Amino acid sequence: MKLVLDASVAVAAMRPDEPAYAASRARIERALQGADQLVQPALFGVEVAGALARRGVTQVDIRALVRLLRAPPHQIVTIGPKASASAETCALHGILRGADAFYVWLASARGLPLCTLDEDMARRGAAFCEVMAP
Repeated sequence: MKLVLDASVAVAAMRPDEPAYAASRARIERALQGADQLVQPALFGVEVAGALARRGVTQVDIRALVRLLRAPPHQIVTIGPKASASAETCALHGILRGADAFYVWLASARGLPLCTLDEDMARRGAAFCEVMAP
């Protein structure tokens, strides 16, 4: 399955105390085994690294996870001025927070489902794209 993966899923997959740990870990394992192809905005690694570092995960473990989730067949999509302007529209109308708008824009633009644990992003993003839990 090809999908846009929100950082919230990768973060939960590294934290056994998270309520969605098992489902998130299963989704990440599917990606690592090649059953899922992930598409992520360029800020994905930054969000994952920041969230996991604040929770005490080692830099070695964070870098390993992000490296694996960036490796082919997974795709990192850079965001230029045109894409940024499209995502900005959602933010300007108060529909989505800044970073969330990039994930929703990418899912909408590529016609892919967005996999997220962020309830606000899921609720608001559903107006633009299919949203799924891990």
